[in-house]
Amino acid sequence: MDLQMNMPNKPRAVGIAVVVFLAFTIVAGGFVTVGPGQRGVLMTWGAVQAGVLDPGLHLKIPFAQSVAKMDVQVQNSQAAETAASLDLQDVTTTVATNWHILPPDAEWVYQRIGNEAALVEKIIKPAISNSVKAVTARYNAEDLITHRDQVRGEIEAQITSELKPYRLVVDSVNITDFHFSTQYAQAIEQKQVAQQRAQQAQYELQQAKVVAEQKIVEAHAQAEAQKLLQETITPEIIQQQAVAKWDGHLPEVLGSSGVMPFLGNLGAAKLER
Repeated sequence: MDLQMNMPNKPRAVGIAVVVFLAFTIVAGGFVTVGPGQRGVLMTWGAVQAGVLDPGLHLKIPFAQSVAKMDVQVQNSQAAETAASLDLQDVTTTVATNWHILPPDAEWVYQRIGNEAALVEKIIKPAISNSVKAVTARYNAEDLITHRDQVRGEIEAQITSELKPYRLVVDSVNITDFHFSTQYAQAIEQKQVAQQRAQQAQYELQQAKVVAEQKIVEAHAQAEAQKLLQETITPEIIQQQAVAKWDGHLPEVLGSSGVMPFLGNLGAAKLER
């Protein structure tokens, strides 16, 4: 008998549980939270409503309304594009573009383009590709490196211009890499080596010129000193220097009478007397 009494209670409990679940679902479905850095796009039966939902908690009609969340923070798209330079060299340029959706226009972007993934594929990547190719064609391959910052600025300006109609803001564009064909890269390296050798040869030539000029100056100084010495030394000065250096001893010579002082002309004159 207890079993018969419990049987009607089980379906009732199940029914209560179902009602509670549906009530919770309806209540929960009446709220939506838009996170920081996001904007909500409200749709009623799939039709986009005007305006955007700011970050925070919002009410909506369960089942009838839904909210698409759009990221309005700065996002990064990186792409490598191969294009021909002005001198017809293939150059692969890797560009990193930082961009974001204008927050008040999140509804406009979603309605006409879609979410962020669709935005990147349909708008961002084509704009980057077109801009890189257009700017690369204005420069010789080598100038792309030597004028890197100028090239980056032109690419950024063109991407900005192409994305503006889609309510997108370009925060910055950076060139992370230039890649050339193997043959052209080798040609650039050989040219740099040749320039370095030419600079080294020029330096050595300048050094040799300086050394030669120094030798000429030294030789001229020595010649001037020798000339001055010849002009200032007289026989009297030579005799005075000889007397100053004499130690008081006459040189000795070997004669028939043995060793005797050498008197020179003066001694010979005395002997004649």
